[in-house]
Amino acid sequence: MDTVRIYVSAILAALLLLSLFACSKPENKQYPLRNTTTSNTIRLAATAEFRSSGLEATIIQDFEKEFKCKVILKLYEDHAALTDSIFTDADSIDVALGIPSVFSASLEEIEHFSPYIPRAVDDLNRDCVEENQYRMIPYGFSYMGLLYNSALLNEAPKSFGELQDDRYLNQMALVDPSHSGTGRAMLHWSIALFGKDGYQQMLRALRKNVFRNYASVAEALTAVNSGECTMMPGLITLSAWQNEQKHEDSKLDFKVFSEGSYLYSECLAIMSKAQNPELASAFVDFMLRESSQKMVIYKLGLFPANRKTLLPPSFSRVPLSPWLLNSDLEHSLIKENTKEWLEAWAQIFSIY
Repeated sequence: MDTVRIYVSAILAALLLLSLFACSKPENKQYPLRNTTTSNTIRLAATAEFRSSGLEATIIQDFEKEFKCKVILKLYEDHAALTDSIFTDADSIDVALGIPSVFSASLEEIEHFSPYIPRAVDDLNRDCVEENQYRMIPYGFSYMGLLYNSALLNEAPKSFGELQDDRYLNQMALVDPSHSGTGRAMLHWSIALFGKDGYQQMLRALRKNVFRNYASVAEALTAVNSGECTMMPGLITLSAWQNEQKHEDSKLDFKVFSEGSYLYSECLAIMSKAQNPELASAFVDFMLRESSQKMVIYKLGLFPANRKTLLPPSFSRVPLSPWLLNSDLEHSLIKENTKEWLEAWAQIFSIY
């Protein structure tokens, strides 16, 4: 009996020792760390509009304060320069901000971006989400239509057919698609509607009605507001945005063409070589907060990508989800033909 008691006691002691070792972690065990940096700095690339619109002042200061970090901002002149920087300056960027969706076909080298599904993914407007891996994440969008000065133009064209009418001789402002997202959207819109074999004929028919081919949306919009031109193809939300800025003084109105519209969105992307991926992810989520999305409305004149964001009264007149032609123009076709299309545009409107 004593022998059995001693035997059982030995087994219990052994089990107790094993349980004690199992509950304690070896002191020297190494745990894998995420691919991140201890730096409290994030490097952003954006267009000059990010600053001139006032969006920088309303976003960056609050982000730095909340995350106790430093934002290093590098600005590029326009959308084309920003897009080029993704190839040339990739090592010095954590997040690129302000990439137009219409430039995305030239960024098919997708390894430049890291996929990131934002926290607000379920609240994003599905119209402006182009790919399910979320390498390019929209934060604002609008639709192409015709903007016009209602004080100078009583009857605005309702279609591309009417836009070619002689009564609009020398009245239209265009935006150059080589550098501007809105200009590129106009080019894509016309090709989606008239086809890659018919769009040049349509643009040539428009040429007599074009006063000038402007370098930026701001310049073209100034021309329409001042009366230098009476109308321009552009983002229809700019009419509501200008009304919010000037209230009753604004004379800018819009038409959605009977042939359909074209979706335009602006996106941000985390670079695959980002030195601070966690802070970059935090910035994406910060941009999609309702507070930041309100600033996208008031500073850029775009619909917010986050559907939960309350719209100001003027935006209630702007239709959501009109008939869109984007699906009629495949990314592969855009990538293969962009250079040729831009050359054709330059040739047709070179005298302007």
